[in-house]
Amino acid sequence: MRKQFTAGVLILSLSPLWASGQTPPATPGKPGPQAPALKRVTGIGGVFIKARDPQALRAWYRDHLGIDVQVWGGAAFHWADAEGKPTPGSTAWMVGDGSNFAPSEAPFMVNYRVADLDALLAALRAEGCTVLEKTEASDYGKFGWVMDPEGNKVELWEPPAGS
Repeated sequence: MRKQFTAGVLILSLSPLWASGQTPPATPGKPGPQAPALKRVTGIGGVFIKARDPQALRAWYRDHLGIDVQVWGGAAFHWADAEGKPTPGSTAWMVGDGSNFAPSEAPFMVNYRVADLDALLAALRAEGCTVLEKTEASDYGKFGWVMDPEGNKVELWEPPAGS
């Protein structure tokens, strides 16, 4: 119900601009309608939880919520379409010590799947975002990081081609 209400408010607030043929003005430091269409986040690649006792917290999630925690400390939730048919991709869930969250002090980090990591990082820099210089590439894809305005580290992941 809330999603429908929010979407309705958004459509109503923008529809006068659309009806007049105008585009909403860009906010300084944020992408506007003049910016080339860059596909940004396409899904959630993973959710990572910092724990004082990672093994105990993993066991709690396994025992009480039925998450199939694997040896590597997490689980993969495989994707399905609207009819429940498997579709390529999965979302990782993991409990660990959080050492990879720095410089964030948050007890979590979200990994967002993106279509073109290099282009997105360049756009975020141009928009004045705090993009961490370090990037990584491996058999699992390409990774980069940006800090949100609250100081949370956000992981951006471009999966390998065909994933």
